[in-house]
Amino acid sequence: MTIAHRHPAALPIALLALVTTLLALTAAPARAAVGVEKASTHHGAPGATINLTLGCGFCFPPCVGPQGERHPKGFDHGPCMLGIKDDPPASFGVSLVRSKEAPQRRTCGDGPVCTPTPLGPPHKAPFTFLGRAVPPPGGNNPEGGDPPRYLLRFTVPDLTPGTYTYEIWCGVCADGRRGALIGAPSSRLWRLVVRPPAAHG
Repeated sequence: MTIAHRHPAALPIALLALVTTLLALTAAPARAAVGVEKASTHHGAPGATINLTLGCGFCFPPCVGPQGERHPKGFDHGPCMLGIKDDPPASFGVSLVRSKEAPQRRTCGDGPVCTPTPLGPPHKAPFTFLGRAVPPPGGNNPEGGDPPRYLLRFTVPDLTPGTYTYEIWCGVCADGRRGALIGAPSSRLWRLVVRPPAAHG
């Protein structure tokens, strides 16, 4: 499945604005409209706990029902995705990398920006795997019109102090078996400053 075929049905204006914002933050093709929405903090020493929230503009349920009466699968009303049968992604892998070592994006001809396409979330240096962001308890409810969100609670790893950035692995954002690695190293929203461990006297 490719996200190129995910088209929103009757998305509210506020939701379309969020998708546009995510696209700008990710600097990735339109089919990769997933990004960091907020973090409980953007700095911390190893051992600190951080709550990370991702927003996903294409993660609404598929549409069901006849034309004119379409609604999200499993719900009576709300935004849904036309032209697809698969459920939204179950998770997104999240890794950290020093901002200066973040993957370089390249242009695809005259079109969008291409992202690296690894087979899974990167675990090896220079990356540090943090875990998988998953839907909130009880799942996302499109009936309220809110964008789908994915949550990750993690502990800051024992890393050399410095400025790091999040990289999100999206398994359905590229054709074939490979996923897309999505990042925005220049965005403060995606940034995590690892501080030195607190001194104990």
